[in-house]
Amino acid sequence: MKTRPPSVSPEALRTLTDGWLLGQIQSIRPHQGGSSGSAKYAIESTEGRFLLKGRSRRALSPERLQLMRSVMAICLEAQLPVPELRPQADGTRHIEQDDLVWELQTWMDGKSAQRGRRDADASGIALAMFHRATRNHIASDHSSGDPKVEFNSLVGPAIERVPSSKASLQQLEKLSELARIKSEERGVIDHPKQILHGDWHPKNLRMTANGRVSGILDFDAVRVDSVAHELANAVLQVSLRRPKNLAPSQWPSGLHFQAGQRLTSAWRSRIGKPPPDGTWSMVPWLMIKTIAMETVLPIAVWGEIPGIDTQEWIHVGAKTAEWIRERSRSLAEALIPTR
Repeated sequence: MKTRPPSVSPEALRTLTDGWLLGQIQSIRPHQGGSSGSAKYAIESTEGRFLLKGRSRRALSPERLQLMRSVMAICLEAQLPVPELRPQADGTRHIEQDDLVWELQTWMDGKSAQRGRRDADASGIALAMFHRATRNHIASDHSSGDPKVEFNSLVGPAIERVPSSKASLQQLEKLSELARIKSEERGVIDHPKQILHGDWHPKNLRMTANGRVSGILDFDAVRVDSVAHELANAVLQVSLRRPKNLAPSQWPSGLHFQAGQRLTSAWRSRIGKPPPDGTWSMVPWLMIKTIAMETVLPIAVWGEIPGIDTQEWIHVGAKTAEWIRERSRSLAEALIPTR
C-alpha cells in the first residue's frame, strides 16, 4: 500500500542527526525500502551505516511506539534478524520534530525479497520463527492502544473521493462482509491471539545472496490477533502478481497460488505446534478482507495512490477479491501444508 512520504530539508536532517553522535557523516541519502508512508534516510558515517526513519506523529501513539519497541526487543532476544534501535547520547530513544517521530536503526544488509515462488520458502520459515518468538508472550500485555479501523467506515469516504468507482467499492464492501461471515463460521473469533508482525510483505524482508532472510523490517503494524490473519496476509502478498512495469489495468487479477503453497508449507515445517482447527479453510476469506482493506484504506484517507491511477487500483482490487471468492474452496485445499 503506497502513501506519499513526507519531505525533509537537508538542514533539518543534519540537525536531527546531531544527538546520535555518529562521528563524521559521509552521506545521507533517501531510502525507498520498507513502508512507503515513512521518511527514510540511509546514513553512512565513521560509526557505521544506519537508517533514520521518521513516522507521522498522528499515526504513532505512545502506546504503539512502545509496542513496536517491545516486539523488536523480543525478536532480538530470540536472535532474529531485526534492526536495533540506537539511543542518543543522553539516552533519548526518539526525537519529535515537524509532526514526525524520528528513530535511528542499525542498517540491515541484503536485497528486498520478491513476490513469487523464489523467496516464498525463506519468507515462510522466517515468519514461523517470528511467531515462535512471540507466541509465549501474554497478548494482553502488548496492546497498541489504537482503535481498530472498521472496513465499513471507509467505504463512504472512498466513494466521496472517487464517485466513479462506486460500483467497485460497493462490491468490495459486500465481499468483505461475506468474508467476515465465512471466517467467523470457521471459528476465527475463538482462535487464540498472539503478537503479529502485521505487514509480512516481501518489501519488508531482506535476503542474502543464497536466499536466506537477513532482515525483518517495519514493525509499524504490529498488533495482537489470530495467526490466521497473518498467514492470510503473508500468502496474499507473496502471491499477488503486480509487475512494476505494468499499469494496474494490466495486472492479472489471479494469484500465483503456488507461491502461497510454498510459504504455508515452509511455515508449518518450522512452527512446531499446529495451528488451530479451521485455519486453512478460513485463510482465503481473510485474504479477501485483507485485499479489500488494502485497496480502500488509502483512498478513504488520502484519496490517491501516488503514481497509480485510482480507479484502476480500486477495480483490480475488486477483481482480485472476486477471484479469491470464486476459488475459496480450492485455494483453501491448495494452501494446506505439504510438510
